[in-house]
Amino acid sequence: MLRNYCTIAWRIISRNRLYTLISTTSLALGICGCIITWLVASFELSFDKFHPGGERIYRVGSGGKHSSEKDGEVLPPVPAVIRSTVPGLQSVTAFFPLYQGDKIGVPNGNKPPTQFDAGIQDRDLPTTIIADESYFNIFQYQWLAGSPTASLRQPFRVVLTERRARLYFGPASPESYIGKELIYQDSLHAYVSGIIRDWQANTDLPYTDFISFPTIAASFLKEVRHMDDWVPHHGMSKWYWPTCYVKLAKGTSPEQVEAALQVIGKRMAPAPDFISKPGSPPLVFPMQLQPLADIHFNADYFHDGIRKAHLPTIYAMMGIAIFILLLGAINFINLSTAQSLQRAKEIGVRKVMGSGRTSLVLQFLTETGIITSIAVFVAILLVNPAMSLLSDYIPTGLHFHPLASVNLLFLFAITVITTVLAGFYPAKVLASYLPVLSLKGAGTQKGGEKWWLRKSLIVLQFTISLVFIIISLLIGNQIRYMLKTDYGFRSDAVVAVQVGDFWDSTGKINRLKQGFSQIPGIAGIVVQSNPPAGWGTTTSTVEYKGKKDLSLNFNIDCGDENFIPFYGMRLLAGRNIRHSDSLLEFVINEKAVKALGFTNPRDVIGQPLRYNNKPYPIVGVVADFHEGSLRDPIQPAIIGMIPQFKFYLGVKLASEGKNTAQVKATLDAMEKVYKEIYPNNWFAHGFMDDLIARLYESEQKTASLINAIMILAITISCMGLFGLALFTARRKAAEISIRKVLGATTADITTLLNKGFITLVLLALLIAAPIAWFLTNRWLQEFAYRAPFAWWIFPAAGAGAIGIALITVSIQSIRAAMANPIKYLRSE
Repeated sequence: MLRNYCTIAWRIISRNRLYTLISTTSLALGICGCIITWLVASFELSFDKFHPGGERIYRVGSGGKHSSEKDGEVLPPVPAVIRSTVPGLQSVTAFFPLYQGDKIGVPNGNKPPTQFDAGIQDRDLPTTIIADESYFNIFQYQWLAGSPTASLRQPFRVVLTERRARLYFGPASPESYIGKELIYQDSLHAYVSGIIRDWQANTDLPYTDFISFPTIAASFLKEVRHMDDWVPHHGMSKWYWPTCYVKLAKGTSPEQVEAALQVIGKRMAPAPDFISKPGSPPLVFPMQLQPLADIHFNADYFHDGIRKAHLPTIYAMMGIAIFILLLGAINFINLSTAQSLQRAKEIGVRKVMGSGRTSLVLQFLTETGIITSIAVFVAILLVNPAMSLLSDYIPTGLHFHPLASVNLLFLFAITVITTVLAGFYPAKVLASYLPVLSLKGAGTQKGGEKWWLRKSLIVLQFTISLVFIIISLLIGNQIRYMLKTDYGFRSDAVVAVQVGDFWDSTGKINRLKQGFSQIPGIAGIVVQSNPPAGWGTTTSTVEYKGKKDLSLNFNIDCGDENFIPFYGMRLLAGRNIRHSDSLLEFVINEKAVKALGFTNPRDVIGQPLRYNNKPYPIVGVVADFHEGSLRDPIQPAIIGMIPQFKFYLGVKLASEGKNTAQVKATLDAMEKVYKEIYPNNWFAHGFMDDLIARLYESEQKTASLINAIMILAITISCMGLFGLALFTARRKAAEISIRKVLGATTADITTLLNKGFITLVLLALLIAAPIAWFLTNRWLQEFAYRAPFAWWIFPAAGAGAIGIALITVSIQSIRAAMANPIKYLRSE
């Protein structure tokens, strides 16, 4: 029986090649989208799901539970205090990363050591961490040599993963690696004490080298990692603060542990010495627990080097993939029901010969299953090329293996679901035809045709396409607005250069500035903390004693006397700061004026602001300027020369009239000077315009993805429209021929065939416009500054859709109108 079904189905499919090609291509594109979405979703949702008791593993974060900017690190003494004072914990571990910009050396006799990269490829994470013994209690490995209890007990010991050991020393048995020497950071010698098997599953803890924690106290590492000091000498940096994980005992709630963490943060942490003086109120160091399952998705923790997946984006991709598959299924349903009259006599004969409704449904579902299977095969061939085209949206490490058991199961499921989704209704319609009417070629009683369904599906198709067209135009309008907005400062040809000594403890920044000033092609230099925008902000508390005593959080912009003229900021009142090597005075922005309770910038001149327990006069007011993206409102800011915050140089290139090669030569000269002063640091720099554009990288990616989906949706919709136009032209061939004989022109006949489709597209526009506006407006709520309402987008989208529909339908309409009437009337 099944063999007969397949034979008949193949004959029917072969007889209608064009319709089969349209249906198969539409379904293949939709299925390809579903496969890619499945791969991305399953990949992202699989991270760190394999740890025993993973639901009880948490990272201790800092910054406050409700803060939008948190850190995955804590102060150095925190892990030991947690271990000794917080009840209900099964295990506590802490580790420091080693900088991934360094090299790892393997001794090579009398020759220089063989060098290996200390960073993990395609990830902003190091290969090496300094971990305590408890690390392997929480994160369990299979041990091939050594033991989790003894391998990290002594200083200058290192545990390696099997794959890493083979990279360093070549293939050998795990036991033979024990005692081998490695050199970290040029002078830290460690000896292999254990070998563990690599994890095979996806993880955000991909470390391969584990140096023993006692090594810190026994080496130069103690000079930068102050294990017993609550004062953050090196700022909030993952290189100097440890990452702490805890595993809760069974029955312990996260709320209990977080309550104990708040006590530690309030009781133990004093204010940093560069922010407050002795006797000032203690710095509250808020801490919170972050579930292990949340680490891969929570972008609030942005300093931990872990690539973050965006769950709403994953869910949106799932929804979009379903819509694309639905578009393909609609094409199949429309074409199948449209062709149903051609199969009316076949169905009548089958019913007269004894075929039941169930067997007919199975016959038509078999045809759909064959087409779907072909579409799945085509989709499999399209997946890898599509992933290459969408590489910006595909996570590193994701590959498609169609013969993997889980992927085979998904492919089988998508084949069955698509077959039922696309084939059940046409099969039901065809099987419901009455034998008497079918043998006359009518199929259904007059007036019983499902024309309304086909029109409804066409409207649904173009509604989906128009939603994507309008969203694409609205997002593009917002991105253009963001990139062209006046940020309140000049950024053309400005390069931000990060200094090698973070706190400039040796005064090298002045030597670097002097060296840069002697390079031809440099028009100006400024000493600063961060650039005005694009590279983060520094925030601190200032006090003002006026009508009310105020304690306010202001953005701190460290800059010398060149800062304001260098960036072309507009001075509204007062004057610029004077040259000084220490903090003497402040210039503030308009937002700060309002925050202090003033309306006129001139009135604030001379008022004292208390910073670091000292009063400093306000000597000037500049116009507001953006320090972040347009998602965030402009914040109150102060500008002054704060020596502790001299982190960057701003360099203005004399780029006018220069070509790319000349600009590159200037940058090369800057790097040479930089390396003379900081030989062990890489030349960290970036153009301001690029840094500002990078603020909107995710939005630009979203726009590109929406554009790709829009093109795909339009393509699938037009393929279905073309098929229906072809069928309509063939069905009305006799009517068209009679009209031509009676004098109708090609334009008359084309208009006759097109107007029905155009009406449907206009109806789709009326439905799509409010849906697209609602969705885009929800997206725009994330931005404090939005582009003005662009009303022209909606008629433009409608005109574009109508134009596309006209081109698609007119191709077939004109062919039908220009056909010879005799060809279709000779048999009438």
